[in-house]
Amino acid sequence: MEFILDFWTIASVNWYMLPVSIVVAALATGSGFGGGIIFLPIFVYVLEMTIPQSIGTGMVTELCGMTSAIIGYMRQRQIEYKIAFPMILITIPGIIIGLHMAMIVNEAILKVLFGVIVIGCALWTFTSIVERKYGDREGLHTEEIYPYSWVPFIGGISSGISSVGTAETIFPLLERVYKLNVHRAIATTIVVEGMAGWIATSINIWEKQIRWDVAIFTMVGVIIGGQLGPILNRVAPVALLKIIFAVFVFLAGLKMIIDNIPNILNMF
Repeated sequence: MEFILDFWTIASVNWYMLPVSIVVAALATGSGFGGGIIFLPIFVYVLEMTIPQSIGTGMVTELCGMTSAIIGYMRQRQIEYKIAFPMILITIPGIIIGLHMAMIVNEAILKVLFGVIVIGCALWTFTSIVERKYGDREGLHTEEIYPYSWVPFIGGISSGISSVGTAETIFPLLERVYKLNVHRAIATTIVVEGMAGWIATSINIWEKQIRWDVAIFTMVGVIIGGQLGPILNRVAPVALLKIIFAVFVFLAGLKMIIDNIPNILNMF
């Protein structure tokens, strides 16, 4: 009992992460992005976590939101299972490699890498909105993943290094390359991201890289937000959700690059 009280005393100062997490998860699961792309800058700049802690806490948080959203999308029958399962199997080895790299690579380099990745995601999103090329297919075959099997693998490595990459590579692949209906593309992306997250979270728990005093609020918040995401996806313009996300991640990525390039230059 004393341990619980001491833990709550430490954790209670982070209560504001509950409403923040609800909003982030609703936007993320409603637009096809991974919530880690927003959580990592918050963890690094607001809560002053290390990169491995930010990745670990972000992944266990994202896992709860994605799992909650998966249930919502299963009810709507929007998931392309035939292509989701092969993508999950390909993504997992990439995540394991990326998590190992995150533990041995200099933090300044990781932050700049994160900045480059998220700026790339933001620019890709802006491009897709301007072009307005949305898919309309419903139904994919398993063998269609073969020519692009490297995409979820690279996305998994990126997620392991920076907590961003799986959703941000798979969603454009489904929507732009396979021309899948945008709602089904989002639902399938969420499934791959969520299932791969279980593996990543298991490793982070083993390596003790999760800040539970923060995660206790963010996990609850994203469970709630994960149920709101599929609803938001139905009632709000997908383009608007993408713009909100893209603007934030572009600015967050730019700040990380500007702040950490001097640290990298000082290494030489």
